Amino acid sequence: MSLMDNPVGENIIENSILFCKKHLQPIARELDANGRFPTELLGIMGELGFFGMNYSPEYGGGGYDSVTTHQVAKEIAKVSPGVALTLHVHWMAIDVLFKFGTEEQKRRYLPDLLQGRKVAAYTVSEAQAGSDAAAIKATAAQTDAGWLLNGAKYFCTNGGLADLYFVAFKTDVEAGAKGISMFVIEKGNPGFRIGDPEEKMGCRSSYTTGLQFENCVIPPGNLLGNVNEGFKIAMYGLVGGRLGMASMGLGIAEAALGTSAKYANRRSAFGKPLTSLFAIQEMLADMYVKLEAANLLVAETARKRDSGKDYALDTSVAKLFVTEVVNEVCHKALQIFGGHGYMKYNDVERYARDARLLDIGVGASEVLKMVVGSAVAKIKGSDH
Repeated sequence: MSLMDNPVGENIIENSILFCKKHLQPIARELDANGRFPTELLGIMGELGFFGMNYSPEYGGGGYDSVTTHQVAKEIAKVSPGVALTLHVHWMAIDVLFKFGTEEQKRRYLPDLLQGRKVAAYTVSEAQAGSDAAAIKATAAQTDAGWLLNGAKYFCTNGGLADLYFVAFKTDVEAGAKGISMFVIEKGNPGFRIGDPEEKMGCRSSYTTGLQFENCVIPPGNLLGNVNEGFKIAMYGLVGGRLGMASMGLGIAEAALGTSAKYANRRSAFGKPLTSLFAIQEMLADMYVKLEAANLLVAETARKRDSGKDYALDTSVAKLFVTEVVNEVCHKALQIFGGHGYMKYNDVERYARDARLLDIGVGASEVLKMVVGSAVAKIKGSDH
């Protein structure tokens, strides 16, 4: 059975909506307030198939196409973007394991990851190396006992929650991007310590921690792909991650639009409903039109992923556009609410904080504009 043999997947979309309504919506504000991931829901999420939707049934995945997968992720993001982000980073790790892992590694790790029995984390960043991934300093040295890991990582999404950590290290400190390798490290490995969750502005139901490695030894078989080809592997994971961020942004934007439209219908000003005022109508129109365009762009990018073609440029374009749309939609939603929107008791305040990550996570907008701009110069600037 191929990924395209289940082309629609209405049931899992309906199940995701019911899951959000019954289990996630009632606790969404509490998760944000306390910076807590709902570990009590991991079993239900696993049973519903959320962790392995887009992957081959051969290893325990659901075999759903990418359009369906990201529709489900969008539904979850409408309620709790941090929970959706947890899934996206989990999928980034699965993407690279499918692409670069050995058959033994796939058999060892994929069934648990796809069924949600284990969660994955994925990190490259360090204190001095965010967008400049080649500047990482954490090292991995080959020894008779295995790989010796030393150094620190910052901004590890799913840190603490995850059982498996996909982490980039320098295996040739003088070679820049050509001296990076990717490894899989299991939680509890001696010499591997996970920091406390960071206090974040938004997406607070997703854990972000630092990682410390001090003379941590892992088996030789935990190298993912070839030595010194980890930069390519890490960048491949980010391609899928950018599509995930885009679908997360759509969910936030749709929630903000829906909440503000309902508020405008019931709120009166100057003796009439807000929705009778042109300024409000114009804002709602702008929000809706741009969100419709963003939905189409993300769906088309998801279809290209399913086609097997290179979709790296498409994901950068989609994430850039959705980033602009979600921040504009959230800004206007808050304007429609006025002073009430600035208060913690209204969800649009949370949406505005959650949306801000889109400009930064899995590729800052400034970096993606460099990526897209250089690609356009080659594609459109060619004489042929």
